[in-house]
Amino acid sequence: MSRASLVNEDQLAGVDVAALLAGGMRGPGAAGGMVSGCAVPAAIQAGLAGVRPRSLSFLAELVRRGGARYAARLPEPLPTPEQSALVRPWLAVAAEADGADESFARWLEAVAAIIDARDTGR
Repeated sequence: MSRASLVNEDQLAGVDVAALLAGGMRGPGAAGGMVSGCAVPAAIQAGLAGVRPRSLSFLAELVRRGGARYAARLPEPLPTPEQSALVRPWLAVAAEADGADESFARWLEAVAAIIDARDTGR
């Protein structure tokens, strides 16, 4: 693979994660589509916003217990307004998808794991 074909972090930071999530939730094997399609750009964007992995893990648990619709209505689903603004479109997409709560929660955990791995590698 040539260097010219590699996607850089700046490009991933500009990816429309909500649009990829929406597409992944519609296709077969929704959980796999979400993880492989947009977890890395989501982790980069969340990392740039200062999101800690434990915050996303906690949000995943809220989605499991109350559903994505419940989590989408929280005034501040993550600790800061900037972080909350980042995840609101993701939550909105998941809230609109029927039966996607567990898949979305697993996806949030995958994003958290990628952030953690990136932090550990630094």
